[in-house]
Amino acid sequence: MAALEHQLNPTPRTESRGQRAVRRVQSILLWMQLTRNLAVRDVETRYKHSLLGLYWAIINPLVTAAIFSFLFGVVFHAVTGSIPYVVFLVTGLTFWNFFANGVMSATGCIAGSAGLLAKIYFPRVVLPTASVFARMIDLLFSLIVLVAVILIYRVPIHWSALWVIPLLGVQVIFTLGIAYLFASLNVLYRDMTQLVGLLLMVWMYMSPVMYATTTLNGTLQGILLMNPMGGMLQAMRDLIFVGHVTDMPFLWSAFAWSAFAFLAGLSVFKRIEPLFAEVM
Repeated sequence: MAALEHQLNPTPRTESRGQRAVRRVQSILLWMQLTRNLAVRDVETRYKHSLLGLYWAIINPLVTAAIFSFLFGVVFHAVTGSIPYVVFLVTGLTFWNFFANGVMSATGCIAGSAGLLAKIYFPRVVLPTASVFARMIDLLFSLIVLVAVILIYRVPIHWSALWVIPLLGVQVIFTLGIAYLFASLNVLYRDMTQLVGLLLMVWMYMSPVMYATTTLNGTLQGILLMNPMGGMLQAMRDLIFVGHVTDMPFLWSAFAWSAFAFLAGLSVFKRIEPLFAEVM
């Protein structure tokens, strides 16, 4: 631990501008390595002593999709156009669950790492970042499920689906911003975890995860798609199944909200960070 702390925070000394630049690059690389290690530890801890291990990353979305497919597809007869409802639903759940699980994991990561924070200094922002990136494993398995469902139902997809990859990067930025905000606030207010769980539940129903916005009137459709997650989910489905984004203004709005959320969340985190030691 002491060696790692010395690498992350070397003793200040007189050095040239070039040496300072090199040291900054080395620090960034070390922080990236620490983020990766913490993300791996998060995944290992979550599935340690688990009977099915990583298979839960496949079972959970399948069970959730089965329940919602019955409720909305069979009971309420949700209309999703030419796309089978199961495919429509699994697509929405795949990207929504990454966001929701990433935010939930990050919310308690600072308060739950008091022992580690007491042993070594490192940028505290690494913890929520690692929590979000650890959920990439779940996302990978969910994407495998999504591809399997698309193949089973023989739904044609377009080459524009490749644009989902950079769009997923935008979603990661948005998720990190929300994660930074709630992770820092949870140190001050420990009931934040319950509040975030409630907020995410409401947020999911306000996003086109389980229903298509095309069945709604124009005003309500616009309100739901102004939600950044709504705009991104709609765009991802369009890119995969339609071939182009049908509501481009809402996607640009999602880009703007993602940048704002990231900068605002990081700013709040940095402001509260000096209080971590006092509160914990």
